[in-house]
Amino acid sequence: MKFLKTVEIEYKNLKAASICKAKNDVRFYLTGVYIGDGFIASTNGHIALIVDDENLSGFDLIIPAETIDSLIKKVGNNPMFKTVKLHQLAEDSDFWLLDHNGSLELFKPIDGKFPDIKKVDIEKPEKVEFKNFPSFDFNYLNLFLKVGKILGLNHSPEIFPTTEINCAYVELTEKAHGLLMPRRI
Repeated sequence: MKFLKTVEIEYKNLKAASICKAKNDVRFYLTGVYIGDGFIASTNGHIALIVDDENLSGFDLIIPAETIDSLIKKVGNNPMFKTVKLHQLAEDSDFWLLDHNGSLELFKPIDGKFPDIKKVDIEKPEKVEFKNFPSFDFNYLNLFLKVGKILGLNHSPEIFPTTEINCAYVELTEKAHGLLMPRRI
């Protein structure tokens, strides 16, 4: 079969991004994983994961949660291949295909606008200045531990708070980082 567009995505990045997406949210576009121009992203409104991927140029689509969850169920934790192929079927078709060496998932991207994650993204702070240390939700910290494990970290992710009320930078790998909002007290 001939495809309009095909790109390879690292399976671990797709799996890690699925951890940070919203589960059940009226903002339905947050329940999927965003494939953007040069990156993969997901957010639930409290945390976000951004993974740089130079292979992804010219993309703007949201892969539904069910599609990724189904692929993960089929492929598991120890995939035979490190990448998943993302295929655009045809110009006049709304459907795309995820292919992990024959484990196929046909899907229609979520029809919605993913938030401009690059507008809220921050650089790793060099200097931290605040009076009171921010408080973080342990459930969200635990999600970043899971993401780190998927991405192959052999240590805990490092958290760099910026202020008491603004998001913290979560260092994962050279190409992947997270954002973590502090709890409101």
